[in-house]
Amino acid sequence: MQMLSMIVFLVMSLMASIAMLFMSSIFWVWVMTDVGTLFLIPFLSAETRPKKSWFTGVATYFVIQFFGSVMILGGIILDWAIEAADWSSAMMCFGFALKLGMVPLHFWVSRSFVYFHYGGIFIVGAGQKVFVVACVPLFSDVPLCAYAYYFMAVGSMVYGPIAMFNAIAVKSFLAYSSVTHTGFLVIGSFFGLHIVYAYSFIYCVSMAFLVFMLWSGDCKFMKNLGSELPGYYKTGFVCIAMSFSGFPPFLDFCTKFVILQLSMEQDSTITMVAILTSSLINLIVWVWVLFIATSSEVKEPGFLSGTTGQNVLNMSCIIWNLFMGAGFSMLY
Repeated sequence: MQMLSMIVFLVMSLMASIAMLFMSSIFWVWVMTDVGTLFLIPFLSAETRPKKSWFTGVATYFVIQFFGSVMILGGIILDWAIEAADWSSAMMCFGFALKLGMVPLHFWVSRSFVYFHYGGIFIVGAGQKVFVVACVPLFSDVPLCAYAYYFMAVGSMVYGPIAMFNAIAVKSFLAYSSVTHTGFLVIGSFFGLHIVYAYSFIYCVSMAFLVFMLWSGDCKFMKNLGSELPGYYKTGFVCIAMSFSGFPPFLDFCTKFVILQLSMEQDSTITMVAILTSSLINLIVWVWVLFIATSSEVKEPGFLSGTTGQNVLNMSCIIWNLFMGAGFSMLY
């Protein structure tokens, strides 16, 4: 029954998020954002293995999302009441950046993620952000807000990998990885929504594989990753790590290369430098993770030693990360 309720609330949140994409008014975008967040609360607080600490993460997440929503609504009302476009855009920019956890408003991300179950990490860290990023106005009428939003995205891209390198807990590592990819999603939105949708689809699928593998081993600390990660998933995990590290021709390299290419076409020097810097630090981080994951003793006999379903999932992960990169490159 508990699992059923988690699925029901998750589906309701997903429906509200999808409805956001068809709203022409920023007010209804705000309404659907909050409705989706409210439906997420029961999903995040439900645990198949109850823990006393769940409330800390969910409460932090809910308070931050509520405060961000208040700022967005305040900006909308301000624009309606006195047509103060500058202050209205500033409040909405702050509210959306807070809800997305962009640098320097990322303080809540790791504090919440360490108490979430892995399903909640995937939804909050990947799934929900996709819909919010796609619906954020780019504040083209107020250049100061547009630049602030842009530089917060650039800061997220660079800061995320640095914080990942210092993460002790696996869930904190995933939190800062989410900050990094949020930056890339926002930068992609400046080049068109088709980039956001393509990048987010690839990111969500890759994160689904990664989160499921970490959940299967109940992985808690980075230093124990090699012993906690199931052996029959290690080959797939290596492919994910090599993809996120940016090795060609893996999938994540191809997505970031497309954004880099678009930045070059637009002569956006700051974006190019940020992408290259983020990618270099990210490469070092994931090579470190690969070393930890492969240097310790395995929990299971090894490759293809799991059940049929586990082996299929592992092979699907390998195919997705290794061969889909070539397909994505041909599309762009």
